[in-house]
Amino acid sequence: MGNPSRDMPKLFMLGVLHMAQYFPAAFTGVALPFILRREGLPLEMFWLLALPAVPRWLKWAIALVVDNYGNTRFGYRKSWIVPCTVIGALLYASLAWIPPSVAAVYAIVAILTLKSFVMAAQDIAVDGYAAESMTDAERPVGTSIIVFLATTATVLGAGTVALVEAVGWSSTMFGASLLLIVAATPAILRRESPPPAATLRRRERGERPDLIGSLRRPESVYILPFLFLFGFGGVFFTSMVGPFLADKGITLTQFGLLAPIAAIAASGAGAVATPYLVDRLGLRRTAMIAIGLIPLEGVFFAALALMPSLPPLPIFAAIFAVLGFGTSVYTFVVNNSRFRWVSKAQAGTDYSLQSSVWNFGIWVAGSVAGFVAAATGWAVFFPIAACLAAAFGVVYVMSFDRIEALVQRRESAELADEAKAARAAA
Repeated sequence: MGNPSRDMPKLFMLGVLHMAQYFPAAFTGVALPFILRREGLPLEMFWLLALPAVPRWLKWAIALVVDNYGNTRFGYRKSWIVPCTVIGALLYASLAWIPPSVAAVYAIVAILTLKSFVMAAQDIAVDGYAAESMTDAERPVGTSIIVFLATTATVLGAGTVALVEAVGWSSTMFGASLLLIVAATPAILRRESPPPAATLRRRERGERPDLIGSLRRPESVYILPFLFLFGFGGVFFTSMVGPFLADKGITLTQFGLLAPIAAIAASGAGAVATPYLVDRLGLRRTAMIAIGLIPLEGVFFAALALMPSLPPLPIFAAIFAVLGFGTSVYTFVVNNSRFRWVSKAQAGTDYSLQSSVWNFGIWVAGSVAGFVAAATGWAVFFPIAACLAAAFGVVYVMSFDRIEALVQRRESAELADEAKAARAAA
């Protein structure tokens, strides 16, 4: 906390901003499938719940607008963060008048899809702000804070199932919209950091963010396919955990308590352990350790599927949290790399291109997971899903050194351009 090279208030502010991104995504991806499964939604219709993810894999197109326009006096990134958060909160509040049911699923999905378009612009501004403003010294700790608080928001989103049972659907939706506003408040109050030198030079030259150039970079050949696999591998497994537990007979309140306990424990341990491991072992070796633990989750859930009932919930939550530690560390490592991989000259566009491909993988996984689970059964589905996630993690390990070398070469070229421009101005 006392390290003068790290702006901790800024890092916590970035983390809280990410909470505003992940809360609605968790509600859509975790809580809503559980609720609608309890209402009788067939597994074959779960592809509908993946539609709100579509705008997130179109972020590459939205980023070309977000990265080009903004008010410098108010804050280039805040110009998008503030209005998008307000509109997203209002759309969430509108769900209060549409109680969940199989008949209402189309209206709910339509509102959530529109909300996702609006919040995608907010996401781009937040992610670009983080990628631009975090230094090399801040990135390991900053990534841990961001991902941990994002996980906390995910827990809150998943935990809405308990609130639905306790206070009702309408009150829960109003509360969710208020949380979005609260999460964005620190960014509204804090003065925005100035853009990095590479961004200022690009604007001075009259250049716009170059999506085609980003696609053509040599490192993109490795980064983008991996991020599709990363998105697919994680959600293919996790999107079916809620429906599986619903089939096992746990109540909304039990699920709303179980998800926070397991997720916060796993993510909290990962947030503390990852910077320590990265400092001593590096990103690649830390990822290797984490990936080796992922198949154990598949074995655990396969065993649960074969049991007539779940073990006592405290025991189940404890085991789930311990096994989730590996996935947590792996997620922290990959997100650290994602902030590292983007160009400072067009951070919003680069990060959004990565996010679009990642979220395309998430959408594909969410669309097909229900069909695969229905066809194979839970005892077969979970080992397959865990092995796929681990195999995709091996892709990260094998391509890591090559990507790092290419990113360092690009950064050296950008620094040389900046130095040349500075000499010309002098």
